[in-house]
Amino acid sequence: MAKFAAVVLLAATWGGVVCLADRPAEAQPGMVSQLQVQSASPEAVRDTMRRVAEYQLDRYGPEPPTRNWLVGTFFTGMIEAYHATGDAWYLEESRAWGERSGWGINNPVHADDVCPGQTYLELYFIDEDPAMLTPLVEAMEPLLERETIEPGELNAWQKEAKPWTGRNLWWWCDALYMAPPVYARLGTATGDRAYHEAMHELFWDTADYLYDPNEHLFYRDGRYLPKGDGTDEQAEKVFWSRGNGWVFAGLVRILEHLPEDDPQRQRYLELFRDMAMRIVSLQQDDGLWRSWMNNPAQHPTKESTGSAFFVYGLAKGVSEGWLPQGYYESAILRGWTGLLSCVTPEGRVTHAQMVGYAPTAVRPWDTMDYGAGALLLAAAAVAGWREDGLPTNPPPGEFLPRVVAEDGAFTWYNDERAVVMGNLLYVNYVKRDGMTALSSFAVSTDIEKPPAPNAKREVLLSTWTEKDDHNNGSLLPLPDGRLLATYAKHGTSKSFYQRYITPKWWNPPVVSDERAFEVTKTKRGLTYQNLFPLSDEGGRIYNFFRGNNFNPNFVTSDDLGETWSDPHLLVSAGENSNQRPYVKYVHNGKDRFDLLYTDGHPRDLKANNVYHLYYFDGAFRRSDGTVIRTMDQIVAGDSLAAEEGTLVFDGSGASGRGWVWDLEYDRAGQPYGAFISSPSGDIGTDMRYWTARLIDGEWQTEEIAFAGSNLYPKEQHYAGGIALDPHDDQRVVVSADVHPATNEPLPGRVYQLFKGTKSENGDWDWEQLTFDPVNHQLRPVLVRDRPETLVWFAGEYATYADYRCKVMASFGY
Repeated sequence: MAKFAAVVLLAATWGGVVCLADRPAEAQPGMVSQLQVQSASPEAVRDTMRRVAEYQLDRYGPEPPTRNWLVGTFFTGMIEAYHATGDAWYLEESRAWGERSGWGINNPVHADDVCPGQTYLELYFIDEDPAMLTPLVEAMEPLLERETIEPGELNAWQKEAKPWTGRNLWWWCDALYMAPPVYARLGTATGDRAYHEAMHELFWDTADYLYDPNEHLFYRDGRYLPKGDGTDEQAEKVFWSRGNGWVFAGLVRILEHLPEDDPQRQRYLELFRDMAMRIVSLQQDDGLWRSWMNNPAQHPTKESTGSAFFVYGLAKGVSEGWLPQGYYESAILRGWTGLLSCVTPEGRVTHAQMVGYAPTAVRPWDTMDYGAGALLLAAAAVAGWREDGLPTNPPPGEFLPRVVAEDGAFTWYNDERAVVMGNLLYVNYVKRDGMTALSSFAVSTDIEKPPAPNAKREVLLSTWTEKDDHNNGSLLPLPDGRLLATYAKHGTSKSFYQRYITPKWWNPPVVSDERAFEVTKTKRGLTYQNLFPLSDEGGRIYNFFRGNNFNPNFVTSDDLGETWSDPHLLVSAGENSNQRPYVKYVHNGKDRFDLLYTDGHPRDLKANNVYHLYYFDGAFRRSDGTVIRTMDQIVAGDSLAAEEGTLVFDGSGASGRGWVWDLEYDRAGQPYGAFISSPSGDIGTDMRYWTARLIDGEWQTEEIAFAGSNLYPKEQHYAGGIALDPHDDQRVVVSADVHPATNEPLPGRVYQLFKGTKSENGDWDWEQLTFDPVNHQLRPVLVRDRPETLVWFAGEYATYADYRCKVMASFGY
């Protein structure tokens, strides 16, 4: 499993066009701080449990109340604390409470009154004393044959008989914690599966009534259900934190006593897993949840009761193997650390929402016994889960996500998107407000007067806005120590734009004014930027872009970008064609550059081929070195047709149409590329990752992994992304919503990063790098001028113009 450590990000203020974009980064899913690790040590958790339990018992006094749901919830936590610690004190206190209760319940029809039975049954499993079981069975067994709820039997205001259904009996979601776990345990204790069958019928009828399958959350009761008459279309749905906590924790307590062969078990597991992913997506920066969990701003104070139930469910789910640990470890540790902030030194659990049925404001001093019980449940689950060891800081060179920019995304047809100069990583991206920006991130301390490690700064490059991730640019370190950045709009301008950035280490960099260079002569604008120099041509800089009728063009500069040549059309899809060849470039910085490209977009071409050509010694050549055109011919207007390059992949076959993703040189200095294919054709629900290698003058292609499904419906061939390692041609990093080796869907179909390594026998071995149940991990790029440096972005990605993502990096993988 990947392991992670704390990330400390230091902010520094910039002036002029340079703005502050930094603050200590909130913990990301998959990132664990050392404080969180220490707080979850078994010793620390056990100490917290004991303090909370003693405080609440002292608060009760010598005779705790009996036979109600408030104290019943507390003692479910007490008995779980015993199971987690083996400390007989918890057992003795629980047994004494059960004896004072006479092992009975008040109203077996009302779920709240049934709750104490959970602890009675747990004690029965330990002591095997029939006296602990008999009163409960006598009260509950007659209900198995019931068909009607009699007037006044459930509530005093009930004036008419009602059918014995879940939505009538357990009409509020809290009931799914109170009663069903008792039914599940009675089935275990008596061996009578009729209890399980009755529970199934009632539970799923309640779920059909209160569960929102689109939100993966429960409404508290029928008052909060959408009306369906159009009057509430603009109203925000109300999902109560503790209400969903009751359900989530109740599912754990059902599953614990539901036989593996029960036909309904998988259904409960699926509901539990769906809720887990949604719950984690609503976790706040402090690790806790708010009382109105899907609208935290309404009541912004942290809330401990629902949060404790969530931490309990997540930790128990991981320890039981119902949830994958890698995805939920960070959420559990963050949640537990947040809960500790609600426990006073004497053991009072604060920030508890008082008795109620809807989200309300929480006061810091509020405490309730059910909150202490929920905290004990969470503590017991965390203690049991962490017994096998704690995550530690990864050794140097291992994967460790860091936030480079709090807001940004990028497309994959602009290079270099990320470069390293000195000890600073620079990454170019587009913010969600449409500003093209650049951030630096300090990597190491190997130069004089460096910025602190992990310090980051942001420059806003564009003076205009356009919400489109195509508008990130290209970065080129210059021999005079400056950084050249060029960027463009997505076909809505005939110019590209540029700035020079001069690093000043601790001080704000010097950033030049924005300049525009008009290079497109047709009505269609330009897109993409790709900068690289060739030293054998006097340091000439090439800038490749899509323009002039959607075709690959380039301009050159012999004065470090101060001036640029007229544009030259390189590959033409036809004068009146709407096709647009897509190109990836690689260069050796000296005398050669290569192109891997397609006929057009796979959305438009059912047979979208992949081709290769390269430039060397004044001419463009096929893969075998045959000259197609000289540079002089290209400059004179004699452009290439796509099919004049060497065919690498035939997009008309069963493997489907292709689309290029990356291009590098292998250890022999030969080009090798990465592309996707779409066997599913137009719909893009089954995509594959391929590599292509030029060996002895022939292209050899290899399907290496499943890519999964498309990112969103309107772009059926947008994959998560593949990056070739420019320093090791036997390694790649991919993003997919399935496991690349098996095509098994990932939890929630959330895209994760995987490292692929080609073994000596030619197979590809896959290691999952990210475990984030909430945020897609997309478009990896491995930096060409610094080994082991991986950049990507993570977050919500709806379309290329609608996203909420952070730019990430790791300096080992």
